[in-house]
Amino acid sequence: MPRPCLVAFDFFGTLVSNEVDDWVTTLTSIAETQQLGIEGYELHSHWSRREQNFRKTRTNMADPANSAPFRTYWEAWRDAFAETFQALSLAGDAEAAATRCVDDHCQRLAFADTNDALDALRGRIPMAVMSNADNRFLIGSMEYNGWSFDPVISSESAKAYKPDHRAFDALCDAAGVAPEEVLYVGDSAYDDAHGAKLAGMQTVLIRRDQNTPGRTPPPDAAKLLTPDHEINVLTELQALLDMLN
Repeated sequence: MPRPCLVAFDFFGTLVSNEVDDWVTTLTSIAETQQLGIEGYELHSHWSRREQNFRKTRTNMADPANSAPFRTYWEAWRDAFAETFQALSLAGDAEAAATRCVDDHCQRLAFADTNDALDALRGRIPMAVMSNADNRFLIGSMEYNGWSFDPVISSESAKAYKPDHRAFDALCDAAGVAPEEVLYVGDSAYDDAHGAKLAGMQTVLIRRDQNTPGRTPPPDAAKLLTPDHEINVLTELQALLDMLN
């Protein structure tokens, strides 16, 4: 493989926290603000099943071009709330609930190792982001944490969700690099490592010890491609690049 000339990161679950507890906090606030008379953890339990179905069905990996029409997360979250409120006979505002989820995503906190890892790479190699995310909360969280990357590709801008190769193709087109020149770093064995490797990139799987709800469930009996490298903390990237160079 050629020497990497770009490090590209997944964002949520890789650079910033996106745990179930974060979601329960958000849905607790929604339940209280909208006076729904339900506990946040219970609302999350019902809503997350519907949201997960969106992630299961949004991409036809056998023929990505024939996937379902693209929906943003805000649209999918709104629809999942509408279905949940109807099923539970709750008089909730689905649009306001989805907007609150987006707002809270704009304030996701960096992992303890993220800033040190980014500081070690800055000036040494260009850094990009390709994330399954809407533009507003992806850019919002970057600004909240004081970061900049170039390019920044969201699933909304690419109109495709990882592991669809079109999301990774959009990254390469924007960066002006070949896939094999990209070292892609993410926390999902399916979305990130499998998807990036399908697209021809070099892959790094970071083993985050957290319960991340945003990962796409792989199809039943799917055989995932093995990542090229695995790390436990982002600060290991510096040594990995030394080895690859």
